[in-house]
Formats: sequence, C-alpha cells, structure tokens
Amino acid sequence: MLCLRSLMLLVLSLQFVTSSEDIGGRRRRIINGEDLRDWNSGYLVTNYFTWISNQHFCGTFDSFGSFFTNVKSIFVDYDNKGYWECSPHPQSEKCGGALVTPKIVQTACHCVGAAVGFLKKNGRERFKAHDPFADMVFVYHGSTSTDDMHRGYTSQLFIIHEKCSKKNGIVLYDYGIIALKTSVDSASPTNLAPVYSEKTLNRIWTDVNVKEPTCLFVGFGQFLSIDDWASPTVMQHTWKVFQNYRRCYSWMRPQSVGLNYTTDGTWSCFLHVYDTNSIVYKGDSGSPVTCNNEYFGLNSAIILDFKIPSHPKLRKDRKKITTQLVIVAPIIFTPFVNTAEQRRALIRQVNKRVKKHENARTLFREAESPP
Repeated sequence: MLCLRSLMLLVLSLQFVTSSEDIGGRRRRIINGEDLRDWNSGYLVTNYFTWISNQHFCGTFDSFGSFFTNVKSIFVDYDNKGYWECSPHPQSEKCGGALVTPKIVQTACHCVGAAVGFLKKNGRERFKAHDPFADMVFVYHGSTSTDDMHRGYTSQLFIIHEKCSKKNGIVLYDYGIIALKTSVDSASPTNLAPVYSEKTLNRIWTDVNVKEPTCLFVGFGQFLSIDDWASPTVMQHTWKVFQNYRRCYSWMRPQSVGLNYTTDGTWSCFLHVYDTNSIVYKGDSGSPVTCNNEYFGLNSAIILDFKIPSHPKLRKDRKKITTQLVIVAPIIFTPFVNTAEQRRALIRQVNKRVKKHENARTLFREAESPP
C-alpha cells in the first residue's frame, strides 16, 4: 500500500480531491493498510470512531491465570455500571462504528443483526436484531490503538433499520444502532460524529456524486503480515475512489434484480486507488467513511474479484479488469439518525425503546419467579 505521503501526492496530481480530504473507515478489515497512530492527524473521523468488540467480559475468564488476576471483577456490578475497565484483545474485534451521541453508536445493520430465513418476503431475507445481553458487545472510544483502550461500554439495546434485509447477496438498508447502558465519558462535542442539517446532508451527497472524490477508510480489520493473518493493534487507513450513482447502478444491476433501485439501492460503490493493494475485510464493517473530511457513510461490504470496465481515472485501457469493489451505506438514507432537525426525537425514541425492553425483561423475570 502506498504510504500516506505518496497517496497525498497522487491525490494532488489527479486534481479531483484536495489535500484536506478525509476519509472514513468500515467494518471489514483493511489489509495492507497504513498505521494511523497520530490522534491529531487532522482526520476528524478518529474523533468519533468506535471499536466494537464481540468478546464478553473483556476476556476476564478466558484462562485460569486471568481469572485470578481479575478476580476483583467478580464483586463489581458491571450490569449497573455500564462498562468494564479492561483492555480489549485485537482478535476480538467485531465491527467499527460512529459515536453520534454519548449513548448511541451508529454501525452497520449486519453488525448487530442477522438474516433469518423464515422471515423471507418478496425474495428478501429480513434481518432480526441480536439480543443485547446474549450477544453483548463492548464499545471502545477515543483511541487509535487498542493498547490505549481500557474502558469498554456495554450494549443495552440493538436497533436495526426497519427495511434491513438481504437480497442477491447484498444487504439493503445496512444501518444499525447500539444503545449503551451509560454515557461515554470521553464524548465531548468534538468527539461525536457531526450532526448535519437536512440541507447539508443533501449537499454532501450531491457533491460526492458530482466530483467523485477519493475518500478515507479507517478501521482495525485484519491485515496481511509477512506470512500470517493478524489483527492490527493500531488503526489502519487507506483511500478509495467514489463511483457515481449511474456507474454504480450499471455495475450492480445483477444484485438489483427484483427491487426498485431508486428506493432500495442504498449503497455507493468505491474502487481502490491505482497501484494500491489495500483490501477492506472482515472487521471494518460499520466504520465511518469520510469524504472531504465529512461523514459520508458506513462501510458495508466488499466484492472481491469483481469484473468491471476500468475507470478512466485509473487506467488508460477500456478492457474489463478484476478488482475489489467496496460497498458503502451513505448516511443520507438515515436522516432520522444524522440530522440536527431529528436529533432530539432520535434520543427520545431510543430512550423509549430501551425502557420498553427493560420492562419486558423485568416482567419476564417475575413470571419465572416461584409463587
């Protein structure tokens, strides 16, 4: 993968993106990505990026030795506390996300839900949200290195887009929310994902489609070392080129059979920058993708060995090439979560759903109690 300095020179030479452009991450893993160690790099996405772990209890009981080392954890009410004070294991990464409020994380639907066959409708597999306790996740915020992550906030409720489903191998409306049990203590206004007006959200979508910029992807997904696969301890970053709406539609036509692309084609297409071999992979899903340092979307999926006509900005020949096609879910399709006009309503609705979920659990426990 090209180093950051070389990438910036390439971007300047292509003259379709400025040197201040930032680009966000995703929940598949960036293979051969460059380390992003500097918290003050100027990439605003590092302020609101969240690292999501699928390991319960931070590995406290993973081994006989760790049990005694962390035996004090037995006497702490972590359910009431809302977080665990322990460092995550890099191999336990599940997804990435964006902290939109101190208690709400935005991520991909497939990170907090799964397709269930018996809910098939019109050729689509509907998704069902995971159980926030049985499938508990830990959310870490405020660091570009797992070595500096020491507080994992526990999930209280998972919410997925009501239209989240799978058809022809592609997840539609790949948007999800994690409601946390307690507020993230590092969640100052500068460490939250930007909240846009509806006008600004539409302006970002239009600008990106017209200018086809190079956008930034970040994440902690798996990377390729000398002869082994491993999960990095430092945030990785790479650059991808946006493909306009019409071109993405023409490429994704096989996946669009049986649906209305205008309303259900909730994705954007990205290609890797010429002469780079970075790959978005398992572990980067749900991470925020930024264009021109603005929050554009969430990493959703990747199609390896995708055969498409080469883009004129990437190659001179017009023959079909085999490349990596990255699918991103733009946040313009979730204005309720990302616009200033709806922010107060979002918080009220999430709190309402959390309260209903807790009441249901309480009644369920009481029903199990002996008379």
